[in-house]
Amino acid sequence: MKRILLSLVLLATSIVAANAQTVIYVDADATGSNDGSSWANAYTSPKTALDSNTVIGAELWIAEGTYTPLGINDWFTLRLGEKLYGGFDGTETSRDQRDPEAHVTILSGDINGDDASGNYSNNASKLVLVETNTPGVPDEVLIVDGITFYGAYSTWGAGAAFGANQSIIGSKELRINNCTFDHNLCNYSPAFNFRSYADTQMVSVTNCIFSNNTYLAGYVFELDAGSQTGGPKQALIANNLFIDNYRSSTSAFNSIGYINNNSPSTYSVQFTNNTFVIDSTVANGSNMPGIIRVISDNSTGDIVLDFDNNLFYTADSTNFTLVQDIGSIPATSYFNSTNTNNGGNWSGLSVLTNSVIDTVNAPFLDFANGDFRPTTAYNTQGDVNSYDTNWSAFDLAGESRLNPYSGSIAIGAYEYVSCMPTSATILQLACLEYTSPSGKVWNATGTYYDTIQNACGLDSLMKFEILIVLNPTVTVAPSGTVLMANQGLATYQWYDCATNQPISGATDQTFQPTQTGDYAVEVTLDSCTALSDCHNVVVTGVNDLKKASNLNIYPNPANDIITVKHELSSNLEVSIYTVTGAQVSSTIVSGNTNTIDVSTLPAGYYILKAKAGNLEHTEKLIIQ
Repeated sequence: MKRILLSLVLLATSIVAANAQTVIYVDADATGSNDGSSWANAYTSPKTALDSNTVIGAELWIAEGTYTPLGINDWFTLRLGEKLYGGFDGTETSRDQRDPEAHVTILSGDINGDDASGNYSNNASKLVLVETNTPGVPDEVLIVDGITFYGAYSTWGAGAAFGANQSIIGSKELRINNCTFDHNLCNYSPAFNFRSYADTQMVSVTNCIFSNNTYLAGYVFELDAGSQTGGPKQALIANNLFIDNYRSSTSAFNSIGYINNNSPSTYSVQFTNNTFVIDSTVANGSNMPGIIRVISDNSTGDIVLDFDNNLFYTADSTNFTLVQDIGSIPATSYFNSTNTNNGGNWSGLSVLTNSVIDTVNAPFLDFANGDFRPTTAYNTQGDVNSYDTNWSAFDLAGESRLNPYSGSIAIGAYEYVSCMPTSATILQLACLEYTSPSGKVWNATGTYYDTIQNACGLDSLMKFEILIVLNPTVTVAPSGTVLMANQGLATYQWYDCATNQPISGATDQTFQPTQTGDYAVEVTLDSCTALSDCHNVVVTGVNDLKKASNLNIYPNPANDIITVKHELSSNLEVSIYTVTGAQVSSTIVSGNTNTIDVSTLPAGYYILKAKAGNLEHTEKLIIQ
């Protein structure tokens, strides 16, 4: 049966693809000529677009926004088999570019915008009406994709959000994909109905959410085959979430789905990977008549159901019944599959092993916060053979439905996790070193790679961009008596290594000891603190040029010029070095007062060394 359903889906797809489609643009924010010819000239209302259309099978591309009918009985009407696509931002040139999740398109019955106050009686009674019989339309496929249907309100009729009224239609196929039906109310099927007299019929409902819909005496959706010919009638219900849908009457009609076969052929319906959260009110106290209700009014007709990988949750385990036959003429049958979740005949459908979870403990990761992924017990328990990935390659959250590495599949509308090799880039700040998840240690800024196992036990290639914040190293000046911390823009404290005590007042980036010893610096930057290695400094003091010649060098800090004064009768050699020891200037001072041009030196710290004979003097020089 599954292969037959698939062939019908693919056949319909190829037919649509073979015919060039007329695109009609709808955007509430458009300011052009309002003729639907482009995004700039889009119609601002779907109603105007549909009422103006004369092309059978035209596509309506509807941009994000909320669109309401003009009045309670003034709905959007499909007359010519139009296809409705939502999820556009108003710039796309192909359907593949749209994103329904990011650009939500809402058809709303809340005409006056007062639903928040609890006033629904003035809402539109229907959102989209499928006209029952228009010449030339029966061969058209009805499509709604990427649209939210909200707030239709009627106390009569059927198909409040989408569908025909009481009459049947000629269209042969309905596809509902990536849609949400929320807070719609009517007597029967507030979400949608498909009542068709076409010989060959196909319905596919995939990746949709049905929530908070109220049916006064009926069901959330309806499939009704009215043809009196023997062509195949088939439906696929896959990857959908049904939650908090509410029955307000104690009538016998209290179900999620209703299937009526009034044809002489078999109506085959596949339920695969759906999640059903059954509100306790559906159970009607001590009598829950069935989640799926079926009836066959033709003496040679039949209904064949196949349930695979569906996840049911209800607190009313005593009265749970999956399927109820409400008076079929023939002995309606059930396809007794060999898949994980099968139930046999009708009487055996009250409990499906590994499918119906009849406990107050919801089988979801975080039911209270809307995470309906199955718990560990069900995240790989689905029967892969019962699911054809050509129906839908992704679950309701967009995760890969069939894991290409483990080959597993979850029960319900959501996968637990897509287990596959992964990769990631991590930006990491570290004070002195960083240890990777696998135990590798890196102590220098750079790019590193590591392979670890992800949550699925598969290799993940990790790229680490490591920035080591702190550099607690020290440079010793060429004279050997000036020390400089290599970390800039930090806080400094110099220490005497012999006593392990801080040196009072020694808090600059450079430090010149006055006596021989071992010295280190503690560097603090942001929240990182580290102590350097100890460095030995020998201070002789015997050949001190500064004392012997009354040497004076100023200004310090300097900008462009420094002045050197001394009282020697001989020449003086003045050299300037970077803190790393590179010589950048050398000048012979012949008089007792001379100037040295330092304007070409970049701003920073330098070491100045003056020498005359065996006399020397070294000091720190700052260029601003």
